[in-house]
Amino acid sequence: MATGKKFNVDPKCIAKWVNQYQSGGIDAIKPKTSKAHYSSEFKLNVLKTMFEQNLSQSEIALKFNISSPALISHWYKAYQQQGMNGLIPEPKGRPSMTKPFITDKPDEEKTLAELKRELEYLRAENAYLKKLDVLLREKKQAEKKRGSLKD
Repeated sequence: MATGKKFNVDPKCIAKWVNQYQSGGIDAIKPKTSKAHYSSEFKLNVLKTMFEQNLSQSEIALKFNISSPALISHWYKAYQQQGMNGLIPEPKGRPSMTKPFITDKPDEEKTLAELKRELEYLRAENAYLKKLDVLLREKKQAEKKRGSLKD
């Protein structure tokens, strides 16, 4: 209590840190440098242990060194709604770009949609190459200017 008052920190927070330290040592209370990634098997094991041992989310988070007990609640809800599929980590970020589907059929056999898709792709490719050409020319001119200034 005195430490909390001296540093103006909530006593519950201090109690949590003490429990973490007692459970996992200094590494348990150090700030994490990167976001933890948990496998679906690990998540399921955490949930099973929580129910088998009748532990609270805070207790199970402490036992498995999980930074946020709320994360366990999220896993439980996902498991209830989707089963094991709810525990599988989803890829983050944008999906990777793939080449548009351009068939090897002769032009006469392609549908109108296939021809339009191919035309759109070729126009974009052409615009990209033109822009690249302009940038390379500008770079060469800038290098020539710098070279002539040195003489």
